[in-house]
Amino acid sequence: MASKKMKACPFMKSCEAEDLKIVDWDVPKIKPNEVLVKVHAFGLNYADISARKGQYNDAPDFPFVAGYEVSGTLVELGEEVETENQDSETPYNIGDAVVGFTDFGGYAEYCVVRKEALIHKPDNLSHEEAACIPVQFATAYYCLFETGRVRPNCRVLFHAAAGGVGNAVIQILKAKAPTAIMIGTCGSDAKVEMITNLGVHHPINYNKQDYPTAVKEIFPDGVDIVLNSLGGDTIKKDLDLLRTGGRVIGFGAASLSQRGFFNSIGLIPKVLSMVTINSISLLMETKSLCGVNMKRIGDERPEILREVLLAVMDLFESGDCYSHLSQTFDWKDTNKAHLAMEQRKTTGKVVLQIIKDDNDNENENNNNNNNNNDESEAIANENENENENENENENENDG
Repeated sequence: MASKKMKACPFMKSCEAEDLKIVDWDVPKIKPNEVLVKVHAFGLNYADISARKGQYNDAPDFPFVAGYEVSGTLVELGEEVETENQDSETPYNIGDAVVGFTDFGGYAEYCVVRKEALIHKPDNLSHEEAACIPVQFATAYYCLFETGRVRPNCRVLFHAAAGGVGNAVIQILKAKAPTAIMIGTCGSDAKVEMITNLGVHHPINYNKQDYPTAVKEIFPDGVDIVLNSLGGDTIKKDLDLLRTGGRVIGFGAASLSQRGFFNSIGLIPKVLSMVTINSISLLMETKSLCGVNMKRIGDERPEILREVLLAVMDLFESGDCYSHLSQTFDWKDTNKAHLAMEQRKTTGKVVLQIIKDDNDNENENNNNNNNNNDESEAIANENENENENENENENENDG
């Protein structure tokens, strides 16, 4: 690139949302197995909030640029990418519209993406819609089909069902496992109505019902898969809800992945409840407790991440899945977006926009007319009355 400087919104130190601002930053240099993307839009995840506060275990040392998912155009290719293009049926070329699962760096005009975490953007999606996909849909797909091994007529319980990953779970199961039976927990009547309309067979408002009791009333012999982003004592509760051969799949759980979490006395009971699980009991009852961290998958098993991203993008190209984009901020207002998410005033997916294209205007208008908007508004009005633990995880980066 001719210019070695760009604009970025880095986290200079542990700070409040109001302290975020756009500054000059060095354009990152790519390695042979990477590409450089000119970012049009990037997704906001709750892990970004934790990282800004210095509480996210996988974050780099300050200062750094956050951001796990971007959509934009290719401006530079690494040597390995150029070599592989020669034998590829879908080569990457300068100027191509792409979507990327990033190893941080998304809050900037230019971002590095590993070749395995890169995918062409479907023509039927705007950059804003595409930026909604990598984190939440890849997490949902991996949990269901790589770790969960969903089978026909599988009984799937998932928490925070009205959140980003929950929405992705619903769409993916409807498309890939239509006989699956979905049980979703959430914290308000508005969210119950929302997830019912989306296709959840058995919605449970945990503020009105004890969810383990409710699940046992529906399926006395238990469920096959539980997706748990909450952690703490809910892990044990969910293990008790499994039938033989069942699996609890934990992901997210930001409160337990924070740096120095033992400094918080309030977290000690949560930690103890998770480390006192009886492994012998799991063995004898043929039950499993699995963990998922998509960042680690991308770092250490990039070929699996690529398979997942390809499978997810196929669902979007076919129209079986859609982006649950609820709010778009200009990236100059990144501080406002962080504050809104931190105060539980967002629902669905929040995206920050750097470059606004004409095609994006049309797609955004179509998205704003989506029939989920009325439900999202009702839910947003109730967020302040929600259980804090679920709210965190509904907005969280589940990687």
